Amino acid sequence: MNKTKLKFSTELRKLTTVENPEGLRDWCRSLKSQLIPDPSNYAKGRYRLWLFHEVDFRNGQLSKGYFDDRIYNFSQRVYPGCDIGLLTFGGSLADGKISDGRISPHRDHTYANPKAISVNLGEAIFTYGEPEQKDYLLQDGDITEFNCKVLHSIKEIITPERFSLVFWKLNESKGYQSLI
Repeated sequence: MNKTKLKFSTELRKLTTVENPEGLRDWCRSLKSQLIPDPSNYAKGRYRLWLFHEVDFRNGQLSKGYFDDRIYNFSQRVYPGCDIGLLTFGGSLADGKISDGRISPHRDHTYANPKAISVNLGEAIFTYGEPEQKDYLLQDGDITEFNCKVLHSIKEIITPERFSLVFWKLNESKGYQSLI
């Protein structure tokens, strides 16, 4: 197991695969009109939608995000107790715009505890690790776990359409309390 000097794993861990990827993909497609441009300097050209809660990185403020029972129940099956998520997209939007879907190497903000669960629909190259980065092929339906405080990125979207759902637990020790 590859560990940093901080003594935690920097390996991407595949947990399982989505039981009904087409059903989940259809749900994601139904929300394409609600995706907005990501203001992050790391994700120029990517469109996203916060789930359950939204964090404003400029000031750390937490507000309510998109919520529906279907995705909340799904999130609790893949990561019991999670209370914040992010839907991102790579591909063509209905208005003819393109969502890039990639994000440069970064560590997630203090709103999140280190454990992140990622649900991948489509194929992409996920780069992860410290001090060296390693490329991983994320395949359609993969559900993976990683430490979001370790450098990570989406380097390439391989399929014409790719959705990502990432779930975290809010970091209560840093003052982030659930609003739902």
